[in-house]
Amino acid sequence: MNKVEIAHTQTLDDIIMAVSFAEAAGDISLIYGDAGLGKTVSLKQYTKMHPDVIYIELKDCDKSVKGVCEKVLSCIGKLQRGTDRVLVDAITDYLTATPKLIIIDEAQHLSIRALENLRAINDVTESGIVLCGNPTVYDRMHGRGQAHFAQLYSRIGIRRHITEPSLEDITAIFNPYALDKESLLYLHELALQRGGIRNCVKVLNIALQFRDNEKEPLSIDHLQSAYQLRNGEQ
Repeated sequence: MNKVEIAHTQTLDDIIMAVSFAEAAGDISLIYGDAGLGKTVSLKQYTKMHPDVIYIELKDCDKSVKGVCEKVLSCIGKLQRGTDRVLVDAITDYLTATPKLIIIDEAQHLSIRALENLRAINDVTESGIVLCGNPTVYDRMHGRGQAHFAQLYSRIGIRRHITEPSLEDITAIFNPYALDKESLLYLHELALQRGGIRNCVKVLNIALQFRDNEKEPLSIDHLQSAYQLRNGEQ
């Protein structure tokens, strides 16, 4: 499968800014948006440029204090087990001695208790934390305005809502494929649908197979046929 290279887009700029702020200020940044808009790609790009960063990607089974702490400790080479307090203290001690940025992707899986403990770790160590996920993570942090969540929500330094990509972003992402304006407009239309840029990449990969089979330049016909095939329309 073809891997689309990272491109300089507004999404990348927004995420890099929020992550850089968290690292420099020792604060918490919250990044949220629908799936397929390039959040994970941008975070991994930052991690690639800053290898000392602790990056973890959560699953639903990691939502507890124990689950997220064990993933963080595994990342720093400490395969520690124990109660929630033991695990939180181990991370706190490590970050106090060796401050590092923690990036938590798919953070919508975190329980409120896990979020509260991450806030406490940030308070004590002043190591930056980035929470990134779908809009559910914002809803959990906001708590629908309830007083119980006020301390958690107010602790966020920067919030970044990642929205639909612009035509300029799509042009930058798919620039290596020498697509004409009509094809880029078509991909932008797909990017505005559910699945965002990820939807475009999957369609592109099928279209590239059509192009190779037909030994013709990549065109909107290939993209449209790929979209129809992917959605069971042919």
